[in-house]
Amino acid sequence: MSYLTVENLTLLQQRRRRHWFRYDITENPLVEEVSFEVEKGKSLSLVGEENSGKRAIVMAILKMREVASGTITFAEVETTLLGDRHFRRLRKRLQAVFPDQAGQLSAEMTVDQMFLEVLKHWYPKETREEWHRRTEAVMVLCGLPEVIRPLYPRELDAVERQEVALARAMLMQPNFLICDGFTHGLDAVQEAELLNLVRHVREEMKLTLLVATDDLAVAHQLGDDIGVLHRGRLLEIGPAESVVNRPEHDYTKRLVSCCL
Repeated sequence: MSYLTVENLTLLQQRRRRHWFRYDITENPLVEEVSFEVEKGKSLSLVGEENSGKRAIVMAILKMREVASGTITFAEVETTLLGDRHFRRLRKRLQAVFPDQAGQLSAEMTVDQMFLEVLKHWYPKETREEWHRRTEAVMVLCGLPEVIRPLYPRELDAVERQEVALARAMLMQPNFLICDGFTHGLDAVQEAELLNLVRHVREEMKLTLLVATDDLAVAHQLGDDIGVLHRGRLLEIGPAESVVNRPEHDYTKRLVSCCL
């Protein structure tokens, strides 16, 4: 059963070109007619370079980017037809974590304050004791020590910041998690630590997972299936072992030779 279906998705980007004393704005395809599915309980990795369109696809799924054409269906609801207010009802079930450099954690809030902000927003009728139990549960799940709760993001190392971001996402008890560049900028040891954590959290929470990465090794480790993106087009998609060991497209072959 498909939990997320992306069908013939096209996304545009605006370009400004100076023409004498004015700017002309043109719209060019950033993603062109991309289609894929993620079955419930499974994982799909989208791998491609910076200009491949993977980040734009993630933003479209989260309704943070306008869709030019095509459809996105999440939990049997076509989200491209929903307004922001109605999509909010689904948003609790669909969470995402991003690269450490993306500023996903508020620099002016402690770990405790960030968790409390989420709990007040999504569970306003619960008591502080219930909020405390939820916080304790996600900290144990993500291996976070109690001593970090009064700390600010700048006082944490890169891995701890990503662990906090993941724990905060898990406060909503989502069914679907997007990891977009989650290990970007980390060394091999830090990356392995986070990949193990994502696998652990996925198993414990029975999550459906979508991974967007420029690292084929990360895509291989987290994805049951792999889709290869290049310049806005999905070149091939299939079981991870098949894509890695028997790549069909020349671009995929180059990725395999460079990354694995």
